[in-house]
Amino acid sequence: MRNLNRIICSLLLVIIFQGYSSQITRLSIKIDQIKSRIEKTESDSIKIVLYNEWNNISYIYEEEHQQELKINQTIVKLCNKNILNESNKLKKHWYKEKLWISLNNIGHYYNDRGDLNNAVNYFTQCSKILKEVNNPNSLSITYTIIGNIYQDLKNDKKALIYFQKSLEIEENLRKNSEKRIILAHISDSIERVKAKELHQLELEGEKEKSKKNQAIADLKLKSKNKVQNILIGGILLFVLSFIFMFFQWKKTKSQNKTIIKQHQLLDESHKEITDSINYAKNIQDALMTSVVYLNDVLPESFIFLKPKDVVSGDYYWVHKTNDDEVFFTVADCTGHGVPGAFMSMIGNSLLNENIIENKIKTPAVILDNMRENIINSLNQKNPEKANKDGMDMALCKFNKTKMTVEFAGANNPLVHIRNGEINHIKANYQPVSISAGAKKPFTNHEIKVKKGDMLYIYSDGFADQFGGPKGKKYMSRKFRDYLASISSLSAKDQEEKLQAEFYRWKGSQEQIDDVCIMGVKI
Repeated sequence: MRNLNRIICSLLLVIIFQGYSSQITRLSIKIDQIKSRIEKTESDSIKIVLYNEWNNISYIYEEEHQQELKINQTIVKLCNKNILNESNKLKKHWYKEKLWISLNNIGHYYNDRGDLNNAVNYFTQCSKILKEVNNPNSLSITYTIIGNIYQDLKNDKKALIYFQKSLEIEENLRKNSEKRIILAHISDSIERVKAKELHQLELEGEKEKSKKNQAIADLKLKSKNKVQNILIGGILLFVLSFIFMFFQWKKTKSQNKTIIKQHQLLDESHKEITDSINYAKNIQDALMTSVVYLNDVLPESFIFLKPKDVVSGDYYWVHKTNDDEVFFTVADCTGHGVPGAFMSMIGNSLLNENIIENKIKTPAVILDNMRENIINSLNQKNPEKANKDGMDMALCKFNKTKMTVEFAGANNPLVHIRNGEINHIKANYQPVSISAGAKKPFTNHEIKVKKGDMLYIYSDGFADQFGGPKGKKYMSRKFRDYLASISSLSAKDQEEKLQAEFYRWKGSQEQIDDVCIMGVKI
């Protein structure tokens, strides 16, 4: 069984890297296309998206590494200009999000090359923007990086400011509390002894008036001696307390050093994990269809992709055949984050295999084949015991000559809107993987389209998002109605409307799933 798992893993790695190899040869062409789009567009937001796409390519394409610093500095200038001039809060927030990412990239660029002063400068700018956009997780990581850089600069004082603020405050409060308790005990003891002796003196005076003066003198002397003894005891107690607190301070200092060392180890591990995830994101972005290619083959189209984590389990794919037919799809893989991204790479490779290599034309047959590929690759034999890894998918083929669209869906539908009227084409209620019940062939639908019609395919992340005044889900019907309300706008305006509506509905709620929506205007 262990050998079988190794074989399956090896096959999956071969599939993934075959797909990666087929894409890397197109990277230089893609860079030229991006440069051309940047020169033509007047929109700063589109320029920033294109520069980020160029930056993602340069991360894995060694010949473009020298462009990394220049690209990020350009993004910083564009973001700062628009933050000053932009009145729309959502757009200003978007520019700040892109700004801190580029500042962070520049900081890492200088840090990796040993230019620590420049690195700490850019990370400090990054931390200020992170406060404004309320991103505590990234802010914590940035503070840790700043602390590490100050340690490398031999500035332990500033490093401890970032590592030990809470510990120092807590320790000072604890020390002051202990001092107040000790002094209060000493004062109470002295007062109780004085009161007792004075009361005894009054009783003695009433009983023996003749011995009053002598008794008072004796009692004063006795009281004085006792007070001295109490004061000596109090001083000894204070000295012992001071010694105890001194050793506690030394112990705490030693513990703080251990904490800093452990923190550094955790930070190194965190950096390795973060670097691995970022590398996986760059690979996923390179494998995924570029926005440039999407707009070339489907000019009036848009894609709204909002991952829950750094990498996404939702993905989209577009391919134009030699027969002037365009395949386009949106898929929602099991899970999100790294597991979902892994499944998305498998899906991307299977689409390349079935459509580009095997030249299969029918969407339903393609989904049938992909289901068999996934079941065999992941050894999904028993529906009750096997893992349920797979994907939901909406796959379309647009024939420009016949003005027809063929569609097949695995749980995800196609929404066709003409003059504000919604045509909801349902999918088969089964995933592209093993599932309970009998395995049925996917249904192939064909519809006639006209110029001006809108087609939408999407994952369930938007409709399932909690938010609004009552913290409820957005829901599918409301989502389709919203698509109908914006269907007459341009593709760019529709994308901006969807983004604004998502942020408005989500508010302060946590994003629960990846979101991917593709819109195509005929």
